[in-house]
Amino acid sequence: MSPGHVRSRRRGPELEHALYEAALAELVEVGYGRLTMEGVAARARTGKAAVYRRWSSRQALVLDAVRHSMPPLPGFDPAMPPRDNLRVVFGKLCGVFAGETSFPGLAVITGLLGDSALRDTFVEAIVRPRLQVIESILAHAEQTGDVAPGALSPLAPHIGPAMIMHSFLLTGAAPSEADITRIIDIVLP
Repeated sequence: MSPGHVRSRRRGPELEHALYEAALAELVEVGYGRLTMEGVAARARTGKAAVYRRWSSRQALVLDAVRHSMPPLPGFDPAMPPRDNLRVVFGKLCGVFAGETSFPGLAVITGLLGDSALRDTFVEAIVRPRLQVIESILAHAEQTGDVAPGALSPLAPHIGPAMIMHSFLLTGAAPSEADITRIIDIVLP
């Protein structure tokens, strides 16, 4: 910095963004079990009071940081065929698991799921809305006659995400385009 130049303090969205990045970096580096509000504050180069003013617990901070790291919730285009809509949703999910976003990755997320309160909140805030998009696509497919009424399993919305996650867990890589097509074939008989 030049003499006489005073760096202003970060506030509002700029500070909040820095805190999200710091929380995600701490999750990756030390895991949820060793993450502290003080560690996040130090990594963000701010005081811990700035963290506690925004979040009363590390659970709340971590959930907000993970929510912030997720790409926008994909919708579905009623004009598109259901298979194409599913391909878009599953493609975004593959991108998240492949590290194409700031989402901390499966290894970090599985560490969070050991905290039952955080797991329940994570499911409601992150997982459930994405399943609802898939449910909407499948319901629309039934309404338009692309799928016979009652032909879909109650587990159909879960199949695609589960198989995509399974691929990452077993191979460390996203399913291929051919695999995605096979997954869609299972979801939409």
